[in-house]
Amino acid sequence: MPRPVEINLGAEGELARERLSYIHGDVPVYPLPDWVWADQVLVDGAQRLRRLHDASIGFSSDDVIWQSPAKIPAEVVCHNDFSPHNLAFRDRRIVGAIDFDFCSPGPRLWDIAYFATRIAPLTATPPQNAPGMDDARRRVQTILDAYGDDHVMTWEDVVRVAIIRLYDLAGLSRQKAAELRKPQILEDAKAYDRDGHYLATLRG
Repeated sequence: MPRPVEINLGAEGELARERLSYIHGDVPVYPLPDWVWADQVLVDGAQRLRRLHDASIGFSSDDVIWQSPAKIPAEVVCHNDFSPHNLAFRDRRIVGAIDFDFCSPGPRLWDIAYFATRIAPLTATPPQNAPGMDDARRRVQTILDAYGDDHVMTWEDVVRVAIIRLYDLAGLSRQKAAELRKPQILEDAKAYDRDGHYLATLRG
């Protein structure tokens, strides 16, 4: 993970600039390369996420201001966007994560479900060359097994929280579109809504 190197404060004491250590690796962009869908990436990602979560236990959040709202139960500090486009790879193995801007306290499952949404994937229309929903349950179970069996989570838990997460992202996207006056962001909101609705139909 990146390490803090330098923090510069503005005249009023606000954060003006933060410099982090560089992670030597390749960060995939969309359309994601075929190798991203390998089972090893599921395992590496789940194990890396578990280490990140465990490292945050005991972190004092008194008087901390988060850019993303905290979720209940606040078991760990969630990355909130743990997905292939925020992971650095070397030789197709995960060596670190980036983009921690929107971290905030929340349940472990909040991050796990989002990671599964992006890497299983759990979407109405899978990305190019991605596995289909016929393999999603097995891939989600691979993630859960790699994360660790002392936290009992199921396929049903992941899908339930993934739906909540997608609708939450849709709402945030609509809010951002209004604040920034960028109506094109509404397309993201529609996609999140579509995927959330699709997963809801799977639950019956």
